Amino acid sequence: MLKKILKRLKVSSFNKASLFLLLGIFLFQQFKANAEVSAAAGQKIYKQYCTSCHKINGELVGPALKDVHKRRSEEWLIKWIRNNAELRKSGDKDAIAVWEKYAKNEMPSFTNLTDDDVKSIIAYIVQESEGGGAQAGGTGTAGAGTDGAQTGAGSDYKPMLYIFLIVFLAISFFLSRIISNLRRLSQARNNEPVTEPKSFVQVLRQKNTIAVILLILIAILGYTTVEKAQKLGRSKGYAPEQPIKFSHKIHAGTNQINCLYCHASAEKSKAASIPSVNVCMNCHKAVQEGRSPEGTAEIAKITAAYNSNTPIKWVKIHNTPDHVYFNHAQHVKAGKIECQKCHGPVETMEKVEQFSSLSMGWCINCHRETEVQFASNNYYSQFEKLHEDVKSGKIKAVTEGMLGGTECQKCHY
Repeated sequence: MLKKILKRLKVSSFNKASLFLLLGIFLFQQFKANAEVSAAAGQKIYKQYCTSCHKINGELVGPALKDVHKRRSEEWLIKWIRNNAELRKSGDKDAIAVWEKYAKNEMPSFTNLTDDDVKSIIAYIVQESEGGGAQAGGTGTAGAGTDGAQTGAGSDYKPMLYIFLIVFLAISFFLSRIISNLRRLSQARNNEPVTEPKSFVQVLRQKNTIAVILLILIAILGYTTVEKAQKLGRSKGYAPEQPIKFSHKIHAGTNQINCLYCHASAEKSKAASIPSVNVCMNCHKAVQEGRSPEGTAEIAKITAAYNSNTPIKWVKIHNTPDHVYFNHAQHVKAGKIECQKCHGPVETMEKVEQFSSLSMGWCINCHRETEVQFASNNYYSQFEKLHEDVKSGKIKAVTEGMLGGTECQKCHY
């Protein structure tokens, strides 16, 4: 196609070469810009891979990282972070000394990280060491609790319904009494026989009263049927007993371990996955005691499972029907949605429970309200027209619904 266009334009071979050279330089500059070393990029990588074992200030499983750039050269840090085992095998005395100081605890290798990735991590540590930013957290909770609290199904209207019903009955009763009194007053003025007021039982036996009661009962029965039917298969608040009393409050909250360290596949595949025992042991090879005897006993269960090569039989909490399609990577990686949006403030939960209803209405409402992050996400570059409409002020924001987020096939097979 490009050759045909160049031929029609009668571009010479020299100009063709120049054009391709300029195109290559442009693409290289774009690639270089995307791979630029920055503290912001380093913060993201640090939260994903480092917070389970390290803090900037203070030791966790590994040493404190404050001013590590002053203690070690950049070249040494790159080698250590990418493959510390290989560095130790080379006979590096500093690497061996650090390994022995921290109980020979095996630090995972990160061969998937490029030199620029590691330099970005170092840039972030430098920034934090000099007080240039906030201490890295593991969960990204800012504003997430509020988002998660918006269930999308609307506020609970049941109390309002009961209040309306009580007010309606009270008004009906007083109106019937007023009408009855006015009728007797009219009869007395016209010298007609005055009708005696009926007893409560007599009023209940009237056809009109029976009809009204039946209508109210049908309305209540219909409402109850619809409400209960909507809740079939939903498990909001479900918090089963787990084989090990794992506290997200301690791990994700106090220790600020990033969600993706344990649930690594959440940004890579459809399922978030439950971490295997060896992931737990990355930290608990060193951390063998809890803050209480009960905590130590729970850690011992992890060690026993690891030593016997027996998987821990965790009980799954969040379940969706078989016909529902939900892709974690699409939301976490492409959509840049925080975990708390669906799972709630997990970092405050001692015992995890299902925070949201995960109903179809809840999901659709989220798609209608969630604004698309055009500026920081190249995934949406295909929707440049909508982006231009936002910039020009033609529309205020782009929601998932505008991108087809409410189509049936998006969530159903």
